[in-house]
Amino acid sequence: MPAMPHNTPRSSRFAAAWRLAAASATLALSACAGTQAPTNKAIYDFGPSTANTAVSAPAFLGPLALADVSASLALDSTAVQYRLVYANPQELRPYALARWTMPPAKLIQQRVRSTLSARGPVLTPGVVATAYTLKLELEEFSQVFNAPGASQGVMQLRATLLKGNALAAQRNFTAQAPAASADASGGVRALSTAADEVAKQLSDWVGENMR
Repeated sequence: MPAMPHNTPRSSRFAAAWRLAAASATLALSACAGTQAPTNKAIYDFGPSTANTAVSAPAFLGPLALADVSASLALDSTAVQYRLVYANPQELRPYALARWTMPPAKLIQQRVRSTLSARGPVLTPGVVATAYTLKLELEEFSQVFNAPGASQGVMQLRATLLKGNALAAQRNFTAQAPAASADASGGVRALSTAADEVAKQLSDWVGENMR
């Protein structure tokens, strides 16, 4: 006697169809999740200068050549960096979702040039012969946490003023500014304020030593 064809019960066919639809939906959701863009990084610069560049400030005697600001390898990146002094003061840590528009040394050079230019011509070395050349080395530029939730922007800069090939003057500059918030945004604002303060101090110092 020939075998009778096997008929799948309606409930079994429904269950199979439901499992297939559920699997398809899961794959579709997974595909969407896999194509979602990562969280965007916040990009910062120093913003408008807050340094006092009053036109009454005494002018330089002649033009000044400003060399490119140098920095250590640890600071030669666009990362916004911080230190947890209470945990490990020797470790520089980058914020994952915050970046400068360019390495801090470049931003500092722009701010210093802008501040110095209020007192006289500031040129690139080698373009025109100048009596004085200013060289700057960035030694520290980070948000420093002395305790959880309490931080400040700290900047340290070494300045060397040359007259021809001879040393005219050299000085270390340090500025600190409290951070309004314990995050990258607060650190960036504090560091921008510190950079403005150093630029002003540097401008006064150069003016004194070019006379």
